[in-house]
Amino acid sequence: MSKNVVRSTTINVPVERVFSFLSDPTNWMTAMPGESEVTHLDVKPDGVGTSARWSAKMWGIHMGVTHEYREVVPNKQIVSKASVGPVLTFSLEPANGGTELTVEEHLDIPAPVVRVPVQAIFARITENDVQGMVANIKSLLETGEKTAPEPGEKKFTQTLTWSDGITIAAPVQEVFDLVKDPRVWLGQDVQVSDLKTTPEGVGTTFQVAWKVLGIPLKTTHEYTEFVPNQYFTSKAALGPVFKVEVAPENGGTRLHMRSDVVPRNMAEAAVDSLVIKMSERSQAELLASIKASAEARPGSR
Repeated sequence: MSKNVVRSTTINVPVERVFSFLSDPTNWMTAMPGESEVTHLDVKPDGVGTSARWSAKMWGIHMGVTHEYREVVPNKQIVSKASVGPVLTFSLEPANGGTELTVEEHLDIPAPVVRVPVQAIFARITENDVQGMVANIKSLLETGEKTAPEPGEKKFTQTLTWSDGITIAAPVQEVFDLVKDPRVWLGQDVQVSDLKTTPEGVGTTFQVAWKVLGIPLKTTHEYTEFVPNQYFTSKAALGPVFKVEVAPENGGTRLHMRSDVVPRNMAEAAVDSLVIKMSERSQAELLASIKASAEARPGSR
């Protein structure tokens, strides 16, 4: 799935000065709302090939991407491609002695098989953040100071939910014994390690690792509820709660999976809603895979 964000502003300084400002990626990277660090700056004489690494720490997760200028037309346009993530296009036009700046961000977002907390990756690429960056570029050029507020000030209290189910031609006990293994219900694209089970199920813990846009992420899960042959609940350290349930249905089993998360702010809510929608097909494929595995086991009918 692709997402485009476009924001424009009029800056009361000449085009040449705006272009010079943007020619150094440090300037627009530090114009992003919030705190970040820019390293490994390499400015090329003709602009093309100029690169820098942008990094930030969000909720304990260190993130970093390298941007490289792929196209540079003096006083007209700069196209910057991230090593993982978006393409940013800065377009400049003269406007009554000032400059009309348009920033377009294009992003292709692949979804994980089962939705896991990806707010840490996308918190800086929402519409509000692009708008904040554009506002800060204008303010820095006109006044020398940033003006956009820090992200995440507006709270969001609604729970966002994904849920789906499938009927499996296998006994409830067989299905439950299969899906209680996190390597099954999380899917093959999520790596599970350090699995520590308990006899009663509650208190079982494990680490999960996955990649979004090539960026590795990791969190801890714990089974907080566990009723054999009925359901279990797994709480992720980064927020979401997953519930996996089984129940008899037509001589077989109805498997139902659900995840709930309360975003911290409106930006996270927009990202979570997008990812839930994007991952519906992958989650349906996961349920179909679990069904096939359960029905192929000895003891299924």
